[in-house]
Amino acid sequence: MKVLHLTTHLNIGGITSYISQLGAAMVKKGHTVAVLSSGGELEPLLREKGLKVFRLPIRTKSVLHPKLFFALPKIIRLVKEERVDLLHAHTRVTQTLAFFVTLFTKVPYLSTAHGFYKRRLGRRFFPSWGKRVIAVSPLVAEELEKTHQVPRARIRIVFNAIDIPEYRKRLLEKNPSEIRRTFGLSENTFVIGSVSRLVRDKGHEFLIEAVCQLRKKHPDIFLLMIGDGRERRRLEAKIRRRKLNDHACLLSSTPDISGYLSIMDVFAHPATFKEGFGLAMLEAMVAKIPVVATNIWAINTIIRHGVNGYLVEPKNPVALEKTLGEVLANPEQAGSVAENAYQMAGQAYSIDRMANETETVYEETRRA
Repeated sequence: MKVLHLTTHLNIGGITSYISQLGAAMVKKGHTVAVLSSGGELEPLLREKGLKVFRLPIRTKSVLHPKLFFALPKIIRLVKEERVDLLHAHTRVTQTLAFFVTLFTKVPYLSTAHGFYKRRLGRRFFPSWGKRVIAVSPLVAEELEKTHQVPRARIRIVFNAIDIPEYRKRLLEKNPSEIRRTFGLSENTFVIGSVSRLVRDKGHEFLIEAVCQLRKKHPDIFLLMIGDGRERRRLEAKIRRRKLNDHACLLSSTPDISGYLSIMDVFAHPATFKEGFGLAMLEAMVAKIPVVATNIWAINTIIRHGVNGYLVEPKNPVALEKTLGEVLANPEQAGSVAENAYQMAGQAYSIDRMANETETVYEETRRA
């Protein structure tokens, strides 16, 4: 079938990664996959994977923005010219666009709920979930049903995934010693890593505080945080105030974090609010890095404390420091936990499983 994904942009982020991996897997299965967005830095990557890429100025947070009404006739024409069989929307704005495109073309659409959404005014007037909604975790499915009144019969749970063989290959191509040298780190420096958007809900400030306290007992520690967002300046200021300038680095997002993962001794995800699914956390598991995360919705359905990761209470730098210290002090036990996480990821989060399950949802959507 011919599938057109709709998203507001193709910059670095979870939605772009999702479309890239799923789209490439679907192309391998013989489908034609295209993406319509306002463009972004990862357009070339998607083309390399065999996806068609179309661009229109649809990036906005308002479902009533005039630019969407100007774009709508062009999208309708594109869908007809490309003989699209199915629309797959990924954001609130593109779900609304998909609703109107379907109205004029009769091409069915579905959407993926990548996380949790507030029931804003626009969502109430234009629910626009589609004939089927893919939820990336059981708790996202529960939220859709309870908060947004999406009928349970229309929701399908399909966990996110990662192309594990390809990702392991990328990891093995990296030279950790060389990468450590670029940061001025020795082989013995304990590297604590974090990858996520720089927003309050991700809890970076508590990680910085935990690292500051941990360094009093273990001075040879380095904090590597990767991400972009509105909290950057505040976090940089906190790093300076805590005198961590020479022991912490805050880097911008990058399409491939495997090089940075290769030098991490532990991956920390101190989010404070419910999470749909932590894709970067999954990449850390595939890299066999022990994960320390917070005991919040969705994450605690993936991680079992002491079995395939470690859970701490959110907004608690003392608990975070203690658990990071335990990982540092017990590398063999942490390695065993990381190996369990890798095995679990291989069984539950393979890209083939995700593609097969999504293909089934596509077929359901077309028949509905």
